[in-house]
Amino acid sequence: MYQFAKKERLCNRIDIENLFSKGQSFLIYPFSVKYIVKTNYSSSKVQVLLLSPKRYQKLSVSRNRAKRLIRESYRLNKDVINKFAKDESCDLNIAVSLISKSLPDFKTVDESVRKILNRVILNTKSQIENDSQNNQ
Repeated sequence: MYQFAKKERLCNRIDIENLFSKGQSFLIYPFSVKYIVKTNYSSSKVQVLLLSPKRYQKLSVSRNRAKRLIRESYRLNKDVINKFAKDESCDLNIAVSLISKSLPDFKTVDESVRKILNRVILNTKSQIENDSQNNQ
């Protein structure tokens, strides 16, 4: 339950391109988030892409530390979004990118990841409701 397995990581090139071209985005400092929802799937899954661009973190040590912090925080808080995806029977692809030049501490990262997951859930709920109203 508290693992971050390979199947939970967004690795497919087509899915990544689709996420960045058609996905919705928002900002919760120090992170920028892009996500895309695919509804009406029998197997609901959440896949995450973690980014720490060289533009903001010049040293590879800092980039790796940032990705490690985000990964750990997501691993501890992912049960909320997995439960939501299972209840709504939808697939979610999420990209979380660090956009701060300074490396945040774990407390900041953890609070931000919780906010990110809650906001993705709220936005997805409203999007699913709008789609169901348009179909009727």
